[in-house]
Amino acid sequence: MNEAGQEKLLKSATQWQKKPVVRCFEAGREAAFFLQQRAGQLNRNALLVDAWEELIPPGLKRWCRLDSLTGHVLTVQAAPGPYMHQLRIMQNELLAELARRCPQAAVRKLRIIPLKQYDEEH
Repeated sequence: MNEAGQEKLLKSATQWQKKPVVRCFEAGREAAFFLQQRAGQLNRNALLVDAWEELIPPGLKRWCRLDSLTGHVLTVQAAPGPYMHQLRIMQNELLAELARRCPQAAVRKLRIIPLKQYDEEH
């Protein structure tokens, strides 16, 4: 089969498909729209981070960090050993204070996991 025949065969095989619509968007407008849609979530998360930073004792700040908020579960990374243990001991107190300071986050459970890329020297 020659090139023209192959081209016709290809065209007939793909003819039924809709061609994608090419759209151009202004990056600034798209970014503003994205932020408007998620303003409530961003505000809630910012308040949660601020509350966490105020609650966590200075001795633990270096050794633990917020990881994620999924549903009503706040996942926190903590360095293994005494830091993770201390955070577990404080868990109920932290939950109560987070609920008081940031009720819109509705955190009901803390999940404590080992600190990712933990380096004992730092």
